[in-house]
Amino acid sequence: MCRYTTKMTSMNFVLPSPFASGRSAGTTRAKSQIFKTLSLLALPLVFASAAQAAEGSGFTENGWSMGMNVGRGVADINTEALSTQLDAADFDVLSIDEDRHSRAYKAYIGYQLNPYLGLEGGYFDLGDFKFSANTDPFSSFRGKTEQKGWNLDLVGILPFTEGFSALARAGITRNQNRASFGANDLIDSNEYNGRDKFTSYKAGLGLQYDVSPVLTVRLEAERYMMDDFIGTKGDTDFYSLGLVYRFGVTNDYQPEPAPMPVRTVASTTATAAVVKADAEVLVLEDVHFNFDTAELNDNTKVILRQHVQTLKANPDARVRIAGYTSASGSEQYNQALSERRAQSIKAFLILEGVEANRFKTVGFGEGNPAEYEARPSVLRSDAAKANMRGLFEIIVE
Repeated sequence: MCRYTTKMTSMNFVLPSPFASGRSAGTTRAKSQIFKTLSLLALPLVFASAAQAAEGSGFTENGWSMGMNVGRGVADINTEALSTQLDAADFDVLSIDEDRHSRAYKAYIGYQLNPYLGLEGGYFDLGDFKFSANTDPFSSFRGKTEQKGWNLDLVGILPFTEGFSALARAGITRNQNRASFGANDLIDSNEYNGRDKFTSYKAGLGLQYDVSPVLTVRLEAERYMMDDFIGTKGDTDFYSLGLVYRFGVTNDYQPEPAPMPVRTVASTTATAAVVKADAEVLVLEDVHFNFDTAELNDNTKVILRQHVQTLKANPDARVRIAGYTSASGSEQYNQALSERRAQSIKAFLILEGVEANRFKTVGFGEGNPAEYEARPSVLRSDAAKANMRGLFEIIVE
């Protein structure tokens, strides 16, 4: 019997070292209480977001968010290495039972750098994973590891539709793993118990859907690079469902009137008969642009050629061309883009034969939106497309 005790004590388990003393029961209870508190905090956020969506009030996100995912952790236990170590200590390994699955969660805070990139950092608990070795002679050799830590991720977002998108993440982790072993008197396992802290990395993929302007549902699969029970390189997968709450300001949205009064005249029906002695303001059909460009697309050119006929039929008309943008981007950038769009329309009309001295141009940036954009980060939403436009004021004197 002493023979096995001595040999097992000298087993070369490559456990991470040095290990600190075991975690107290009070610490375990405290971490459990933190998890329950986070879960309770998530509930009012869900109800608050639902209430905001129901009210239909204007919401503008400020880039900050918080979220929580819950799911299953799946560990990679190196049973082959365990068997080798036990064989070296003169134990015949009959089988090794594994418990590779555990409940897991993560809580995090995020900041959206731009519509495509964000940062997320927080705390994760991938759960507890166990094994039990059946040996001859009987040793009751068993082990358990707990995998927790902190992470900082760079998150990339690829929109598919206005509310549905894919995400990919890569980050660094500061892992706090605890390993504990047990056996009968044949094996002295106490010296292998302890905790380890080390830095590693992680990666993941997922899908997300915007339930409302403030709440997003996520489905994710991630891989955390970890050490397994005996210190060799392994990994733990985390499959989860999560909720993300976005912070921002809520205002009652009142659309600003466009700087154009009275009635619209279709360019195809306009003739010289619309010219009257009294001053009158007429409005031509507006035109639209693609995202982040002042270049005219084919549809816009078709409409502008119709406007050319209207303008030639009304030679006394003076035209103010107003350019606009969507809400995405800085105020200064959007102002400059709106001015370029107005100039682009003017240049095309002149090229088609309308006198240059009949035009004035102005840019309004993202002001006076045709439609309210609840999420400016959704670059090609219906509201954003409606706001990327050029409008006309035709003054007939």
